[in-house]
Amino acid sequence: MTLIASHRGGTHLWPENTRLAFSETAKLDVDLVEFDVHQTRDNKLVIHHDALIDRMTDGKGAIADFSYDELMRYIVIGSGGETIPTLAETIDIFGPSAVDLRLEIKTRQDDKPYEGMEGPIADELLAADMLQRTMVTSFALPRLEAFSIALEERGLNAGELLGLIFLCSPLMVAQIGWRGVIAVLGRFGVREIALRAESIDAEVMDLFAKNGVTVHGWAAHTSEAAKAMFRLGVASFTTDRPDLAIAAKHG
Repeated sequence: MTLIASHRGGTHLWPENTRLAFSETAKLDVDLVEFDVHQTRDNKLVIHHDALIDRMTDGKGAIADFSYDELMRYIVIGSGGETIPTLAETIDIFGPSAVDLRLEIKTRQDDKPYEGMEGPIADELLAADMLQRTMVTSFALPRLEAFSIALEERGLNAGELLGLIFLCSPLMVAQIGWRGVIAVLGRFGVREIALRAESIDAEVMDLFAKNGVTVHGWAAHTSEAAKAMFRLGVASFTTDRPDLAIAAKHG
């Protein structure tokens, strides 16, 4: 079964990664909500796509440079006065719903990791009994490795998750090719990959299946792209228009 993930809570329907977007997504006939985790200077886990707050709020600067209280001075544009939500608040919205989590571990503006962020993410998911309802993703394979280690330190493993998924950019594919991508996955022990929707076809699906890798999609924002994801049988895909994906599923 191909699962639908509302990307950033439905970016083309509501202000992305906001409580409003998440509350509305929780009402939809989707399987997952996708969102992005950063860490403040005082180690608070917050939900925002960019490492900087410039694009989506009335402030400027890097999340890593703000304390949580300082960050709360700024309002998300178009949200009706909302501040950037925390991971805990986001979990609270979806815990009672039928919508599971597709969590992306982000990095700083310079692509360096937030020090020690993976353990606290695991702890918040465990405290809310949401670990088994969560896919963990990242464009940085070392972050997935760090999350796996954090689970092991807690007497768990990545098999507890809905998925541990490497988000693979078209640039990486262009640089090292599909065989190179498969080799890199093997080195990190990751067996799931998410590819940009237009990069996926039957040949790609077959190649990864033969190498024991599960394929997910991202950026399937149109009806046609969503239909292709269902036709190809990807495990899940993200979309800015979950309403169109739902219609494609039932159409």
